[in-house]
Amino acid sequence: MKKILLFVIVFIVGLGAGAAGIIFMEPSMLSHTPPPVIESVPFNPQTAVPITETGIQSNLAGNTHYVSFDLEFEVMPAALKSAGGTATASSGSTGTGSALLDAKIRNQLIALARSTPYSEFTSSGGITVFKDQVSTILQSIFGPGSVSDVYFSNLLTQ
Repeated sequence: MKKILLFVIVFIVGLGAGAAGIIFMEPSMLSHTPPPVIESVPFNPQTAVPITETGIQSNLAGNTHYVSFDLEFEVMPAALKSAGGTATASSGSTGTGSALLDAKIRNQLIALARSTPYSEFTSSGGITVFKDQVSTILQSIFGPGSVSDVYFSNLLTQ
């Protein structure tokens, strides 16, 4: 009986310590709000903002081959703003206008490249498959339908 009572006391104290740790050490766990739902913004080429991400480099899956590319696409201003970007059609600069958003895009594209085998690039239609995967990543960041076709202004694999 004493062992059961001791076990219950230790369990209750552990449970209380865990709850206190969550409340006082990481209060954001209790008030976590989900990321905002990105609504679809219909693409309109007359108002779209051109974005250029340059110098994206990574090893491919297997670490024996390498890819380097520059990426160009257009995004709707409302979708760009909701994702944290500030670039405008008249800004004439590369990137989204937000270092954080540019880093997010680059990190996701590098992760994609690291998971793509070299044989996919060299297979028939491999670049098209990679381009579709890049487009899917951009759609997940800016919202479905808010990004134009993706173009590689520079693409090198070795």
